[in-house]
Amino acid sequence: MSKKICIVGGNGEMGQMTQKLFSMYFPDYEVTIFGSKDWANPQPKLENKDLVIISVPIYLTKEIIDRVVPFLSEGCVLADYTSIKQEPLEAMLSAYQGPVVGLHPIFGPTVEIPDKQVITVCDGRNEEKYKWLLDDLESIGFSIEHMSAKDHDDIMTFVQGIEHFSVYCLGLFLKKKNIDIDRVLKLASPVYKMELNIVGRLFSQGPGLYADIIMSDDSRKEMVAEFAEFVQQNAKGVEKGDKATFIENFKQVKSWMGDFADKAYKESDKLLLKK
Repeated sequence: MSKKICIVGGNGEMGQMTQKLFSMYFPDYEVTIFGSKDWANPQPKLENKDLVIISVPIYLTKEIIDRVVPFLSEGCVLADYTSIKQEPLEAMLSAYQGPVVGLHPIFGPTVEIPDKQVITVCDGRNEEKYKWLLDDLESIGFSIEHMSAKDHDDIMTFVQGIEHFSVYCLGLFLKKKNIDIDRVLKLASPVYKMELNIVGRLFSQGPGLYADIIMSDDSRKEMVAEFAEFVQQNAKGVEKGDKATFIENFKQVKSWMGDFADKAYKESDKLLLKK
């Protein structure tokens, strides 16, 4: 299906990945990249498009939405890639009266094939106008997960806020103690090597990206502060040698997780055996 698409912020990593995948799987798509220099004359790249995707840092998203909207042609689908969804979706719906959808690719810019990669979709307005996009993405293997913007952001507070903050702190502490990672790896179990690789993966990427993600909104910052206080409380129990409380807490979490704990053990074993 022939479609004209513009990626605003397309020179960034996610924009480049999108252009590459679209070119590979949808040769009928005409993809235009809109960079910072194009603001000198934005209309030629933004008008008469079927889809415009906002792919810029979180803190710039609302500003860019407001700047883009006046140049959109009637019927153009306006979408964004921001890893928070409620505020950008509200901003798009407020600024633009046409079709709107919030997208969050749950993967990084290094993805080369779409097989089972998840894209969260937060419906905005005129869903029938962007059904072609979702159908095309699903047809090449992407897993489309519909979710309200609020539910998405609540989940991402843990997935991106708490999880990334925990990994960030572990990296900081390794540096503080000046741990020789190469020596640790020689004695590390496969599971611990995997955990260290996760730490290394985070710090191999841009610090601004993770600062934006972890501090993207007040709810995440508040949750990080609550998590830090919770860790400190439990650390006091460890410092006192309170094994009874530790064991009881451990049992309660295991019971709360139900079947997931055993499934996670088996799944992680499978991943380790593949290596």
